[in-house]
Amino acid sequence: MARNPKSIGEMISTLTFFGVAAACLIQAIEFYEAELRIRSFASAFAGLLCVLGGLRFFIADAMKVIRKQVRK
Repeated sequence: MARNPKSIGEMISTLTFFGVAAACLIQAIEFYEAELRIRSFASAFAGLLCVLGGLRFFIADAMKVIRKQVRK
């Protein structure tokens, strides 16, 4: 499903998205334990958005398949 071939830059940015997502989620847990709920939820949301950024090519390919199915 994924585009081929991917450039080195695309692979680096994808790994960066996942790395930042992990850092955000770890920070969210630390904020939650410190009872800083708003910061915790904001960090978790940022982590979720980074995961979605890392999955951007998969999401784009899935949307193409869905659009094909809807048009039939």
